[in-house]
Amino acid sequence: MKAANLPENEKERLEELYSYDILDTAYEEAFNQIVQLASAISDSPISTITMVDVSRQWFKAKVGIEDAEGDRDISFCGHAILHTEIMEIADALQDERFFDNPLVTGNPNIRFYAGMPLITKKGLSLGTLCVIDSKPKSLTETQKFMLKVLANQAMQLLELHKKHAEVANLVKTQQKILSIVSHDVRNPLGAIKSILELKNDDIISAEEFDEMLEVASKQIDSTIDMIANLVEWGRMQINVKKLVKKDVDFPAIVQHCFDMVHAASTLKNNRLVLNSQCNTIHTDPDALKFIIRNLVTNANKYTENGTITVSSFTQHDKTLIQVADTGVGMTEEKRKSLFENPKNFSEPGTQNEPGSGLGLILIKEFLDKIHAEISIESEPGKGTKVNILI
Repeated sequence: MKAANLPENEKERLEELYSYDILDTAYEEAFNQIVQLASAISDSPISTITMVDVSRQWFKAKVGIEDAEGDRDISFCGHAILHTEIMEIADALQDERFFDNPLVTGNPNIRFYAGMPLITKKGLSLGTLCVIDSKPKSLTETQKFMLKVLANQAMQLLELHKKHAEVANLVKTQQKILSIVSHDVRNPLGAIKSILELKNDDIISAEEFDEMLEVASKQIDSTIDMIANLVEWGRMQINVKKLVKKDVDFPAIVQHCFDMVHAASTLKNNRLVLNSQCNTIHTDPDALKFIIRNLVTNANKYTENGTITVSSFTQHDKTLIQVADTGVGMTEEKRKSLFENPKNFSEPGTQNEPGSGLGLILIKEFLDKIHAEISIESEPGKGTKVNILI
């Protein structure tokens, strides 16, 4: 058996595949009808619309087989995506690439295979529309033409699926923005307006006004940070910005974030420390900058007279980024429920800085976009460590 070579553009191909957000979605009748028709046209008992992932092939639609996915290294479709036209195997037993393939020597006993690549506008193959039979044969030119037409229809459906997801995301984004603005922006501004009215009506003294104004100032600072986050997140969501992974200078990113929170950390007598053992990280720089800045800002909120350390380590074939503080920490119950109820992060900081809980929500969304994992370690009175595995 000969496993297929990886496409020269494999990294770009996978990024394109993930942008369609199609993997592991539910079966849909429109896709099912295509494989049913492909099976009938080619007089083949098996047909699939296959997405070729890193180490598996996953079937968006299928007829004639029970499995929902299979191993890529023994797949016929892994070979087919290397082509731009139909790859046809008349008799797999006579082909040196497949004669001893377990899909040939065992179930489903493939003899005939024909797969048309599903190629995007960028020229990248997501997978195939394929037909399979347990007996040797060949397609006629008319059958090949019709298989190409059906593959084109499958690609059109994938494009439609992608557009639908983008529109749904825009609606969701709009709803989030309206909810946040109506509550977390309007409330601090309303409080400040009330303070000014109390002073103008001589209901409070100058000393009381100054105290209230100090609190209001902290609310404004928090609101400004939140709006900055919201604008940056909204820009990427509404413009449907595609994250682009490249080699990123990690110390430079961290230093940029330190510069942005320097004034706030100085006021709280917190020391900012960089411990970078992995200086180059392959990811989207804007997303990484957003994540680090928010985590450092949050660490500073819950730390006073302490240290905030941002570290990076190589861990097997991944990179571990850690943002650790010596702040107030949190209980195990709160830590476990953070992503179920992000408002847990909206508790006042060590100087009663208010928060909306928005930062954690947005951090999680950016982490999902760059396919990174997050875990949190914390103990009351002993600080918090946030681990990001890229």
